Amino acid sequence: MGGASGGRRLRVLAAAVLLGVGGAVVPGAGAASAVGSVPVRACPAQAGVPGPPPGAVPASVPVPDGVSVPATAAVYGARYPGEAHFLVAPADWTCDAVFFAGDGGQQAYVHPGAPAADPAGTRFDAVVQAVFVSGGAQTEVDLACGLLPAAGAAPNTCNAPARLPATLVHPVPTRAPGLLPAAVGVPANTREPNLATTGGPNRTVALVTFQSPAGPAQEISCTLPASASPVATCQAALGHLLATGAAAKQLSSADLAAALTDLDAFVAGYLGQP
Repeated sequence: MGGASGGRRLRVLAAAVLLGVGGAVVPGAGAASAVGSVPVRACPAQAGVPGPPPGAVPASVPVPDGVSVPATAAVYGARYPGEAHFLVAPADWTCDAVFFAGDGGQQAYVHPGAPAADPAGTRFDAVVQAVFVSGGAQTEVDLACGLLPAAGAAPNTCNAPARLPATLVHPVPTRAPGLLPAAVGVPANTREPNLATTGGPNRTVALVTFQSPAGPAQEISCTLPASASPVATCQAALGHLLATGAAAKQLSSADLAAALTDLDAFVAGYLGQP
């Protein structure tokens, strides 16, 4: 996570990292119908860290209308105390699910190679990273306000840095009062301070959502090389979180469908640039 809250999270990471097996979660109201189901790959438990009860990961989960998981991708399930979350990322990558015991923050990183001992402190050239739960009222604001200034409007205080001029922010239109979803594009070799996974050799697209005035906020970023089918996989990654996350609970089926179409167009346009 970028901004001031990211540094705080790195300090508490040593106190609690949980690589958990997944469990079930109910999709948001806007994602009630589905076009099919896909298998779930559980994020493995970290050696030496007590995991949640076995068998908590469903064998499969429904795919919401408007979201297409390509054959080269998979749905990963990350288990946290009392709940589970899911994200789409390239198949056969490694899932590191991180739990911050100090504030209840919940994140997941799916990346090539071996598991990372400190995922939040590791720089990945390719990664799909999600912030499911930010961990507190101020971190809700700071997760979004650097990219979405309206999230920091009074009575809120924004402690996050302003976004870079090179970072493109595209508001995703909805009719839900107070809901602020936005698609974000960051060029390659550009370190956007509000997105911790940026700065490497590949472009990043992200989705940030915030429910005014106090949250919740969620974020997912997708940074893939050209060889990993970035358009289809990143569309699925961002769209899946929009359709199953906190924002979906504020959207009708029609509004969610329109938002997904707009989001897909942004990802295709941004990653399709020369």
